[in-house]
Amino acid sequence: MAWAIDIRPRRSAAFDWFFILLAAIAGLSALQPAAAKQMYQYQDASGAWVFADRPPADANTPVTVKPLPVSELPAKVSIRNRGTTDAPVLVAVNDYYGPIQVEITAERLRNMRTDPPLPARVVVPARSEVVAVTFHPTGPGWSYAYHARAVLGDPAAEHRPEQPYAPPFAPGQHFRITQAFDGAFSHQHPQSRYAVDISLPLGTPVWAARAGVVMEIADDFLDGGTDPKYQTRANAVRILHDDGTMAVYAHLHPDSVRVAPGARVARGTWLANSGNTGFSTGPHLHFAIQHNAGMELVAVPFEFADRDNHGFTPVEGMQLTAY
Repeated sequence: MAWAIDIRPRRSAAFDWFFILLAAIAGLSALQPAAAKQMYQYQDASGAWVFADRPPADANTPVTVKPLPVSELPAKVSIRNRGTTDAPVLVAVNDYYGPIQVEITAERLRNMRTDPPLPARVVVPARSEVVAVTFHPTGPGWSYAYHARAVLGDPAAEHRPEQPYAPPFAPGQHFRITQAFDGAFSHQHPQSRYAVDISLPLGTPVWAARAGVVMEIADDFLDGGTDPKYQTRANAVRILHDDGTMAVYAHLHPDSVRVAPGARVARGTWLANSGNTGFSTGPHLHFAIQHNAGMELVAVPFEFADRDNHGFTPVEGMQLTAY
C-alpha cells in the first residue's frame, strides 16, 4: 500500500508567517525543525482497526506506517501533491505577493527515488507554484516521509544600499532612536541585528522608507508588553523592494494599516500608525531591512537619508529627522 503526503501550514489568528519571520522583534530564534511523526495502522486480535502513534506490541502484526504532516511553513505557503498516489509530484504553492524559498528534506525513503535528490530547494515567485520534487517508487512496499520549511524572499536578491532610506515618518518630524544596530535588549538575533527602534508616539503616521510591494500585513493584535506571550503578537507591514530586500515596520497600532497585500507603494506612502503591540517596553516603531540569505532571513545594514539625501548610519540616542 502506498500513500501521498500533503503538508499544509498551521493556521491561526496570530499569523504563523509573523512568528517564523518576525520573531526576531522579540529577540527569538525562528522555529526549530519539527520532528517527523508516524501513524501506525493495524488490526488487533479482535480484528478491529487501530490507528496509533506507536507500533503494535506484537512485532509480527502486519502494520502500515504512514507519515503525519510536519510543517514549518508560513501561513500562505503549502506543499501539495499534483501527481498521483503511486507517482507523487510535490509542488510548493506560494500565495504571498513576493517570492519565497522552500526546502524539502527526506525523513525516510524506502524503495523510493526522488528527482531532484533530497534535500532540494526551490524559489517560488509571487502568487504561483513550482514543482519541488517528484517521487519514483523503485520496488514493492515503498514509503516516504519528508519535512518542509519556507522562508520569505529570493536568495538571489542583492541589497542595493546606494540609495539611503527615508526616515519612516513625515518630513519635519524628528524622533529619538532608542535601540540601533546590535542593540543589547532585543537586536541580537540575525533577523534583527541591524534593526532600529524609533520612539514614535502612539498614532504617529508611519511612512514607507522606500518604494515596493506590500508583501503581507498583520493588523489585528490589540496590546503589547514584555510578557513572553506578546512575542508573536506585533502588528506589522512587510514591503518587498525592487532589489529583493524587505522592509519590516512593526509594533503598529491596531486596525491602523492603510495598505493591502499586493499594493504598490511609493516612498513616503502612509502605511499605518505607530503603536505598542507585541513584545515592547513602550510605544515605538521597529524598522529593519531583511533578505533571504539562503533559507535564513537576516537583517542587513542600511543608511537613512539626510537633508541632502546623503546616507548616514543610525546610532542609538540619535535624533532622527525626516526631510
